[in-house]
Amino acid sequence: MTKLPLFLLISSSIFFAACTSSDVPMTPKSPMYKLGQKDGCETATGAYTKNSENFRNNKEYEDGWYEGRRNCNPVHNAK
Repeated sequence: MTKLPLFLLISSSIFFAACTSSDVPMTPKSPMYKLGQKDGCETATGAYTKNSENFRNNKEYEDGWYEGRRNCNPVHNAK
């Protein structure tokens, strides 16, 4: 009978670990990521803002820009 609680603990831990999102960065966001996020958000709300040099050459800026545009897009935020 002592194996059942251990089995339940292990299986529930694996289950909940599998349900976490892989889209959430686990490390703090860099200044370039934050700048890209800000510029992407401004773009989504109507003021096209993108540093083309950073967008082409800096993956963190590009990722932040896309996240900012997605999160601030009024179409996606409409209820």
